[in-house]
Amino acid sequence: MSFDSDIKRFSKTTGIALDKAVRTIAFKSFEMIVKKTPVDTGRARGNWNVSVDSIDRSVNEEATVPQTMNVKKGDGMKPIFITNSLDYIHDLEDGTSTQAPRGMVAITVNEIRGSL
Repeated sequence: MSFDSDIKRFSKTTGIALDKAVRTIAFKSFEMIVKKTPVDTGRARGNWNVSVDSIDRSVNEEATVPQTMNVKKGDGMKPIFITNSLDYIHDLEDGTSTQAPRGMVAITVNEIRGSL
């Protein structure tokens, strides 16, 4: 099954509107990814971005705390992107960090999928 069909099945089973289910899953995913991101200087954690309809590729060199997730009612019917454009984020995700040897995003996606 696809992740999309898992979310639709979850929405139907629980009676939660699809828009709200997607926004809730996006918020929980963002929170879990941020918590799993290793901290040295804080830049990796601080550069997670959430955007609706288009990818936010911005990098804030000074950020040590991630932005607040601002997803409004109705946004769950559009693509929601959780991104980090730091040049070394792929290395962290691929497990080169001893603090996150299995990455952050892939683990979170599997955990979310397993809870649907």
